[in-house]
Amino acid sequence: MKEIRKTVCNRDCPDACGIVATVEDGRVTRIRGDKEHPITRGFLCYRTSLFLSTQYSPDRLTTPLLRRNGDFHPISWEEALDVAAQRLTTIRQESGPAAIFHYRSGGSLGLLKHLSDYFFEKFGPVTIKRGDICSGAGDAAQEMDFGEEDSHDVFDLLNSKNILLWGKNVFTSSPHLVPILQEARARGAQLVLIDPVYHKTATLCATHLQPRPGSDFALAMAVARILFEQGWSDPAARNYCDHLDDFRDLAESHSVAQWCREADVLPGSAQTGRPLSWWVGGWAGGSMVRE
Repeated sequence: MKEIRKTVCNRDCPDACGIVATVEDGRVTRIRGDKEHPITRGFLCYRTSLFLSTQYSPDRLTTPLLRRNGDFHPISWEEALDVAAQRLTTIRQESGPAAIFHYRSGGSLGLLKHLSDYFFEKFGPVTIKRGDICSGAGDAAQEMDFGEEDSHDVFDLLNSKNILLWGKNVFTSSPHLVPILQEARARGAQLVLIDPVYHKTATLCATHLQPRPGSDFALAMAVARILFEQGWSDPAARNYCDHLDDFRDLAESHSVAQWCREADVLPGSAQTGRPLSWWVGGWAGGSMVRE
């Protein structure tokens, strides 16, 4: 019996792609992107496209393994749950629930992680982490850098006149962003890539700046100085930015030419076709897409 079922990708990815699966005799034989999904648009990323080869790989673990005498032995799920329950209750009885450290991160964005939180809350209270080395670190960094981690709807890029891709290869990390960028370019948006490495994303862009590896800071300082000098920074910035005067002093501690020289980027027209200040003026009214 053959049937078509619609489902969603379970990967930790903001695209939340729609998947159309072909099921034959209870086994998924084919997956493809849902053409009706606004982000997926009928194609899947490289990883998800190969999902079935992993799903049905003979090397895939399909049962719990328990170490006995240095070797792993398959056990049933019931036995695995009994072992885990016995060890957890023993630790709680002998040392108290705080001796149990519950660590989880992003992983699947589904309900499972919330169930684990609920379980350990009732079982404990156990020791939990503060902060996160996964997405939580990125969240904290964005809040420190920008004051807010919320972003515009990705389709708002279609309203941009200038789009800056800083250190981002969309063909590998955000393939479903590619059609949106192509549409924005067709509408007249200017795309600029900043990346030491030449990669496929450069083919989408009118300009590719290649700073020396590790010199992004210097290029960012050149951009900051131009923004301050031209009055393109937000007049209300000091209301939500800490140490703004110190930041401006740092940006103005070198000339634009000195910062560019440190970044190995020419400030004039030889590399960009326009002065760097011309591009920064466009970026000031455009959109930035970061890795």
